[in-house]
Amino acid sequence: MLGECVEKYIEGCKIHGSGTDCGEDYRIVNKAYDALIENFRILMKEEGGKEVLRALLMHHSPYVSAWTATLLIFEYPKECKRVIKSVAKGKGAWAYSIKTFYEEWKKGNIEKLY
Repeated sequence: MLGECVEKYIEGCKIHGSGTDCGEDYRIVNKAYDALIENFRILMKEEGGKEVLRALLMHHSPYVSAWTATLLIFEYPKECKRVIKSVAKGKGAWAYSIKTFYEEWKKGNIEKLY
């Protein structure tokens, strides 16, 4: 079950992130968001799931690493801030949304999304 959830989580992150960058149909992006959050929640409850998610902070896809960082920032702030700052240096809508997330988190305006 763990492996299947990880695959669905990664796929949801990639679809949501790339869809945000290229202006994909909002229904596709929203469906990907629902899938990634659902699988993230499952992984957080599964034995070993939190460690698997933490490892995804170093995923080669900026969509996966950034989504993971935004979701785990309350548990691992130092590691997650590093990832977020790196992704936020990029160009496009995705980098801008990550930068905005980080700025709002620093102000205390962000709560856990799960």
